[in-house]
Amino acid sequence: MVRYLYWVVMHKIFISYSRKDITFIRKLAGDLEATSYDVWWDLTDLRGGDDWVKKIPAAIQESDFFVIVLTPNSIQSEWVQKEYTQALNFRKKIIPIMFEQCDVPFALNTINFVNFMGTDYIASFRNLLSSLGYSGTPPEITPYERVTTLLPAPVRKYAAPLAVAFVILIAFALLFWPKPDSQPPILSATETDSPTSTLTASATVTITVTANVPTPTPTVTEVKASVTPTSTNPPFEALTFCVNSLYSNTINVRSGPGTNYAVIGEPLRVGKCLSFRAVNESATWLLISSNQADPEFQQYEGGWIFRELLGLGRDGSLDLPAATLTFTPTSSLTPTASNTPTITPSPTVTPTDTPTVTPSPTDTETPEPSPTPTP
Repeated sequence: MVRYLYWVVMHKIFISYSRKDITFIRKLAGDLEATSYDVWWDLTDLRGGDDWVKKIPAAIQESDFFVIVLTPNSIQSEWVQKEYTQALNFRKKIIPIMFEQCDVPFALNTINFVNFMGTDYIASFRNLLSSLGYSGTPPEITPYERVTTLLPAPVRKYAAPLAVAFVILIAFALLFWPKPDSQPPILSATETDSPTSTLTASATVTITVTANVPTPTPTVTEVKASVTPTSTNPPFEALTFCVNSLYSNTINVRSGPGTNYAVIGEPLRVGKCLSFRAVNESATWLLISSNQADPEFQQYEGGWIFRELLGLGRDGSLDLPAATLTFTPTSSLTPTASNTPTITPSPTVTPTDTPTVTPSPTDTETPEPSPTPTP
C-alpha cells in the first residue's frame, strides 16, 4: 500500500505596527491566522525573559512577508522605522497597509499599499490576500467596526489645546460680562402715635463695571510657492528622461521636491519618458516642464520626480538649472480689543429731617376763696 504525504506550507507574516492601533491589529492577525498564515506580532510572540532586541530581527529574517500598518502613530514610531529598515536590508516582500491617512515613509514611497481606510473591511482583506499570493477560498470573516469620530486627524491633534483655550475664553467673558441694572433704592418710613414722630430713609449705591471682551481678529495670508530657475546660460532647453525604477512598476509624482509633498496625477508607469526643465538645489529631484508633447503627461506638469527613479543614480551633474522654492509666511490670529472698566454710580438719596410734634399747653382753673364769718 502506497501512502501519500501532503505537506502544507504555512507562510510566515511579520506585522509591524504601533501599540496605539492594537484593536485593528488583533482583528487583522486573527483573520490572517484563520486563513492558515503563521502570523508574528510582538504582543503574542514575545514572552517574559525574551531578548526582544535579537528576537524581532530574527523574526523578520524568518518571515516570508513583511506587513506594515501605516497610521499617523506608526510612522512616528522609532521601532517601526527600525523594523521596516531591517526588512529592506533582508530584501523581504513588503506590503504596506494604509489604515489611516498619513504620509508614506520615504523608504516605502515606491511600494503600492493596500487601502484599508474604507468601511468595507472584507473587500480590503481580500485585496490583501491577493497581494500575499493566496489562491484558495478565503474563510468567512466578520466586518471590522471602525471607531469613527466627527473630527479629522489633524483637528484631533489640537483638540485638547483648543478646548482649554475655549474654557479660558468663556471664564474671561463671564468675569467681565456687564451686570444688569440694579433696582431703584427702596424708601421706608415709620410713623408712631407718640408725640414725637420719626422719618427714616435708606438708600443703596451700586457700582457697575462694564468691560469689553476681546474678540480675536483673524488675518489670513495666502501661501504660495514659486519656482525660480537660475542658469548661467539662459534660456535653456528641457531634457528628456525615462522612468527606470527597480522597486515597482509605477512611481508617484510629487507637487514638490520631497516625499512630504502631495501626490499629483495618476501613478506614472515605468518606461514613460517626460521632459524636465530644472532640478532642486541639491540636484536630487527633477522638475517636469510645462510643455509636454504627449497630452497624457500634461497632468504631471510642474511636478517633481526623485532622481534615482529615473535611473540617474545618486551622483553626477545634470545640465539643468537649479530651482528655488519661495514661500509667503502664514500669519496667526491676533486678538484686538479694549478692556476699560466703566463705573456707573446709582443716584444717592439724602434722608430728610426728622419732624418733632410738640403737644399744646392745657389751661388750669383755680377756685376763688370764700368769705369767712367773724363771731
